[in-house]
Amino acid sequence: MKEYPDVKKIYDDIQKLNIQGATNVAISTFEGMKIYLEQSKETDSEKLLSELGRVGWELALARDNEPLARNGVTYILHFFKERFPVLPDLSVMKQELTKLCDEYLKMIEDTKALMIAKNAKNLTYIDKMLTHCHSSTAVAIMKVIGKGDPDFEVVCTETRPRMQGHKTAKSMLEAGVKTTLIADSAAESFVIGRGNIKIDGIFIGCDQIAAEGHTINKIGSWGIAMAAYYAGKPLYVVTPLLKIDPTSFLDTVKIEVREDAELWEDAPKGLRLYNPAFEIVDSVLITGYLTEFGMVAPDKIKGLVKEKYPWIFDNMVIK
Repeated sequence: MKEYPDVKKIYDDIQKLNIQGATNVAISTFEGMKIYLEQSKETDSEKLLSELGRVGWELALARDNEPLARNGVTYILHFFKERFPVLPDLSVMKQELTKLCDEYLKMIEDTKALMIAKNAKNLTYIDKMLTHCHSSTAVAIMKVIGKGDPDFEVVCTETRPRMQGHKTAKSMLEAGVKTTLIADSAAESFVIGRGNIKIDGIFIGCDQIAAEGHTINKIGSWGIAMAAYYAGKPLYVVTPLLKIDPTSFLDTVKIEVREDAELWEDAPKGLRLYNPAFEIVDSVLITGYLTEFGMVAPDKIKGLVKEKYPWIFDNMVIK
């Protein structure tokens, strides 16, 4: 990728976490692909398509647990080949491939609007919500649930070590929602009813959906989910189905491990540090997925994806 410095910079920014969040990683992946299409001097159509795929996959695989970007690369290559079984000339190729990048990004945007429209109205019974880490769509749904409801209140975890919970808290306050920030280690106590706010339900986002309906989310999510299961509180995962990785299973999911310095920059010599960014939340702990098709039970996820997005399964890439 060194022959395209602008694309290399995007790759480095994804790896270094200067670009965070599944949607932002996907946007950046397609930005990099479009830069390649603009700057490439390749004159062979087959080589251009192959090289574009290589650029897309390198960006989408810059970090683990980013299936939204990976499925986008699959989408672009799948539908281009479907629409053009015989490759057109280079100018048409570049134009159509750029259109497909924008088409997938529009799909992401549309799924967010649908997730809010199809789910928020069914969750207004929840007055006290706990959420972990930051999900822009979860925040948007909570804003709708809490609009005009003086009893609605949100509890946010701080979400160490990068404090994404601060972003959630600020967003909720800006919407006029009563908000409390707590330490990560206090979350389970709040969920089971031993905090100063009695929690009715839990929202978490999702970085990846495994094939069997398990979810991969920010570290700390499993303990919160287990506490919710123990206390009989509903736990909802807010995510588009475009985040499924049909090649990942409970015993094969690869979890991103981040730099030791996030935990302790000047750690004593000889101290071993381990810093996983995410963990698996077992499907049995999940009440339902809040998706662009409404609420979906974990065991129905795979079948619904096959029905709505069959191209994801037709073009599985073994990584």
